[in-house]
Amino acid sequence: MREVPPDARGLAEPWLSLRASVAHLTPELEREFRFGQRVIELEGKYRLGGAIKGGSSAMWIPATREDFDAYRGWAALEAIPRGRRYVAFYRVRRYLSRRGVELRNGALGTPPGRVFSTHHGNAYGMLHRILGALPDSHVRPPRVRAIQLGGWGPDSAKASAYESGVVMLYDFALQGARRTFVGLLLHELGHAAEGGLDEEVRAELRRAHARLTAAGAFLGVEFLLDAESRRAYQASVFEEYFAETYMIYVSQGERLRRFIAGLPPGVRECWETAYARFVEVFGGIEYK
Repeated sequence: MREVPPDARGLAEPWLSLRASVAHLTPELEREFRFGQRVIELEGKYRLGGAIKGGSSAMWIPATREDFDAYRGWAALEAIPRGRRYVAFYRVRRYLSRRGVELRNGALGTPPGRVFSTHHGNAYGMLHRILGALPDSHVRPPRVRAIQLGGWGPDSAKASAYESGVVMLYDFALQGARRTFVGLLLHELGHAAEGGLDEEVRAELRRAHARLTAAGAFLGVEFLLDAESRRAYQASVFEEYFAETYMIYVSQGERLRRFIAGLPPGVRECWETAYARFVEVFGGIEYK
């Protein structure tokens, strides 16, 4: 039974508003900040905006000093702090390189060969701690050949993606809430793990997914989207169900087990079968 870092465990808790704690933070501003937007000061004027999709484009609109103060107050509590986290960067790059995995800087305009970025700051340490809680085989080629921080990727994705062995966390994910970064990271690693499933296990999980979809028996976790939207997301496509369950299995194992135990007969047995297959995928490792 393993324990994951606090930022990952926090996904099990409700995502409470910070409006009572941060001056000038309105519901609209809080939603924008959590969705990767920020407020900057430029030549004595303030602008609200940021990446529209990944790192491909950005849009800025006029803002006020109060908006700027609200962003700083919110960022101090929920954002990924930026800065020169050289030690954390070298640790995670060494961890990945020893496993044959490349660490990439996908931000637009990055000179060739430059991987480190002050914009990614504490993301390096978070990445290292979360990867360290996973089975070693889950962070190796061919499942994972590279992890890209910043930039963007496939046109269909909005915040993160997994494609051809590359886990991509866009600028969008790095500039929003820490909670969203962690959820997206584990979700995309789930897509990587799904690609390595034995066909017999995949078929059994697909059958379970079909029954759970009919029963509407999914556990929702709020990050990026609300919990109900993420439940619907799981029902829509098997691959998304697997990736989301991977994230839940790692970040909130005890909550998942309680959820399964509280289901009615029939649905509960279906979930128990799926959970047992995830235990196999994780080589017998379970999480608190």
